[in-house]
Amino acid sequence: MAAPLVMPAVSERETVSCRICGSRNESDYLSARGYRIVQCLECGLWYVNPQPTPEELSQFYANYDDGDQWRAREGDFNRGIRKSILRFAQSGRLLDVGCGSGNFLACMREVGFAVSGIEPSETGAAYARDTLGVEIFSGMVEEYLATPHHGTFKVLTLLNVLEHLTDPRGMLLQLRHLMEDNAFLAVVVPDARFHDYVGKLRRRLGKSDPYWLEQPESVLSGFKLPDHLSSFQPGTISLLLGSCGFEIQRIENAPVVLNPRFYRNLLKAGVRSFGQMAYYASFRRLIFGYSTLVLARKVPDRT
Repeated sequence: MAAPLVMPAVSERETVSCRICGSRNESDYLSARGYRIVQCLECGLWYVNPQPTPEELSQFYANYDDGDQWRAREGDFNRGIRKSILRFAQSGRLLDVGCGSGNFLACMREVGFAVSGIEPSETGAAYARDTLGVEIFSGMVEEYLATPHHGTFKVLTLLNVLEHLTDPRGMLLQLRHLMEDNAFLAVVVPDARFHDYVGKLRRRLGKSDPYWLEQPESVLSGFKLPDHLSSFQPGTISLLLGSCGFEIQRIENAPVVLNPRFYRNLLKAGVRSFGQMAYYASFRRLIFGYSTLVLARKVPDRT
């Protein structure tokens, strides 16, 4: 379902510092639909500033539902993420933050993980519980963290979630407390560099909306308003995880989720194939694709 345009309440929005390094040294980068995307001049992160109000985000998500796409077309994505996780952890308790309809959890349960998830969407949580029999906390991650829970997790996953958070660094620091020492974190975020390159090319060609920011349904997801509040690239997502006490174990191009539209699948497949060729030709040093997968280990706190 296409999300409607959100009427901005500009005067009520909060101006924030960089969501990674805390700097206020920024420059304007893009603007559209009443929003402003800036780039941190210290660490390079792109982020929305001022941030949308909680009311704007609530209005957006109340009308947003891509559950059908994820339920029907995420199989290859889930198996690809599972394959990468199994290189580092073969069993244990796993928590998926923003688990959608729970298909990834069911995929991990197939290989022996004890799984549970957090999902704010009532429809997604209900599907996971009723159809897949997966344990789901229905609500925001902040609400989950405020409730009593028992034990810690061997694996924690945030798959296409961090870019939506108003304070990704603060949330990662809180989620660390749910993880065992030396537990593993799997993160997938769009690679905004690809969107940026395409946007720059379209701008040279004289396109009126080179970054597709004026459209509620963007062809690409690197910059997407109003819900993608941070736009990461491999360097900035690695910097964020490192600042939160995680040690990068592996970073690679993420598998892709299919779309209902054929042309978008063709685009994703082409970008994925090119990125993989460059990745292996560079002996796994060059990361460039539609989205990025990072596997990181929680570094134990010093006592």
